[in-house]
Amino acid sequence: MGRPHQAVADGQAVLEVGALRHAIGGRALFDGLALTLGIGESIAVTGPSGSGKSTLLSCILGLIKPDAGTIRVVGTEITTLRTSRMASLRAQRIGMVFQFGELLPELSPLDNVVLAALLSHNGVGARQRAQRLLANLGVPEAVTSQELSGGERQRTAVARALINEPALLLADEPTGALDSHTRDRTADQLFDLPRQYSCGLLVVTHDPGVAARADRTLLLSGGALEAASTGAGSR
Repeated sequence: MGRPHQAVADGQAVLEVGALRHAIGGRALFDGLALTLGIGESIAVTGPSGSGKSTLLSCILGLIKPDAGTIRVVGTEITTLRTSRMASLRAQRIGMVFQFGELLPELSPLDNVVLAALLSHNGVGARQRAQRLLANLGVPEAVTSQELSGGERQRTAVARALINEPALLLADEPTGALDSHTRDRTADQLFDLPRQYSCGLLVVTHDPGVAARADRTLLLSGGALEAASTGAGSR
């Protein structure tokens, strides 16, 4: 599937976080946090509740401005971008998968995915791209997304995140609302995406079984990230 936007060279970092510092309510969440993610690579970030995992994703999405540090998405420093420029970069270069899918229940799976392309002004060929993605992810046709199972809804959300062929894919507890069998199937598909679609994948999860599928697993503790395990080596 060809990219509608500027391609990313093999080996190029799609995400570079440097010396990130951020405090909320006087409590330091990040204290010099650093992270680099490349094309075809997956990283899982784990840590206790309240450690700042979701806040880190919000900073990468440009929804929260950190107190200090740098965040580069495909080489673009985002902490200094204007709101409109950040919204454009987010739509074109970043895909996001939420814990509960966040689909529009009255729309079909296909229309949910196509809508994401239309909203980012990437509508040419969107219906065909969406159909291929949904088929590849095993999502059945349905009149509304309400008819889908929990796993099917989450795979629809993955297709929606991929429709604009992002360089960076983010996922916040993507299997947290699924039963164990559905969790395993969805997690397996999710961690196959970086190599299949030439993107970088950053997953925030509390589930060690999900985290073990990543190429690298990092623990967010004391405001910094440190190696937690061998990741996919224990898969």
